[in-house]
Amino acid sequence: MGDTPLHPPHSQSRPLRKAAGPYPMAWVLLFTAAGVAVARYATLPAGFLAAAFAAATLMAFITYRRRIGNGYIAIALLLLGMALPALRPQPAYGPAGMNRLHEAASERIRRLHLPPDAEAVALAMAAGDQTELTPERRAPYARTGTAHVLAVSGLHVGMVFLYVNLLLGALALLHRGHLLRNAAAIAVIWLFAAAAGLSPGTIRAAVMFTALQLALATTSRYAGVNILSAAAFGMLLWRPSYLFHLSFLSVAAILLWGIPLYRRLRTPWRAANAAVGMLVVGAVASTATAPLVSYCFGQIPLVGLAVNPPVILLTYGVVGVSLLWLAIPWPPLSVVVRPLLEGLLWLQNRLVAEAAALPCAAIDYRMTAAQTAVVYLFFVIFTLVAYRPWRKNR
Repeated sequence: MGDTPLHPPHSQSRPLRKAAGPYPMAWVLLFTAAGVAVARYATLPAGFLAAAFAAATLMAFITYRRRIGNGYIAIALLLLGMALPALRPQPAYGPAGMNRLHEAASERIRRLHLPPDAEAVALAMAAGDQTELTPERRAPYARTGTAHVLAVSGLHVGMVFLYVNLLLGALALLHRGHLLRNAAAIAVIWLFAAAAGLSPGTIRAAVMFTALQLALATTSRYAGVNILSAAAFGMLLWRPSYLFHLSFLSVAAILLWGIPLYRRLRTPWRAANAAVGMLVVGAVASTATAPLVSYCFGQIPLVGLAVNPPVILLTYGVVGVSLLWLAIPWPPLSVVVRPLLEGLLWLQNRLVAEAAALPCAAIDYRMTAAQTAVVYLFFVIFTLVAYRPWRKNR
């Protein structure tokens, strides 16, 4: 779901577009996010920030057609990011209990009366409810690098997107049926996002898959990096604390590195491509988030590359069966849903627990804030050098 061309065609565009290359919103997000990060450790008077932002914006308009205008735009975005935490001092998540769909989804999962361990994981994966996910239940997933399946985000919303489009595919045969299918798919994506609690990762994924559905409906190009950047920028304007959510980092790594690497390793065999895709995406996402995981949890998972593919396959089953029950909570259906869901979750929990018990499952090491910042600075520089957005158009 990324941008295919790494070398944009020749154009006589303005300097800002030349500098931004095919990802202009990525630059907007980069400087704004840098300002939010700086504001976490250094604050400036609000009056100074406002005056400096106004001056930088004015100079950007005056010098827009010259290369120096890009510098003023970058300074204005940096100052905007530094001001956002003071302008929008909300917590990362809204108050609990305000979303009736979320409460209803949790209640329907509990109605199945699954075993405690299975119910805790099912609530987290299908309804975004982590109230029963104790540190002991979460620990094996964190140690094996599979904790991402416990938080509803792009993986889960992507499954909803896939299932809905498969189930409603026959509508395309009807007159204007494709419009109905696309509208229904977008509606279901956002209904699921609301039922899952509208966490930052869920909102980001819903925005991106909505854009993908619209791109499919209009047969237009899906600019994954720009859409991710635009979604993240809008969410930063609403709640700056969303910057420190892992899902943005992992998705950016998948779009910038995972998809291009997968295309280079693609084979003529579909089954092999599916395996390669899961391995590449898992490896890239794990590598991108490893420094933050080490900083936050004091562990660097090592077995994630081997454990993630089977866990993701089981997640497809868990989410699919859970969606069926959430959509049709018919008591006689529970006779089929309950044992199927219980078996899938038992197998998933057992697999993760066995992998976590391995001596080489993870390295116990906590990176400092400075070490984490240096590693991510290296990642950013390496990405910029590889993509060379400042190169001259040929």
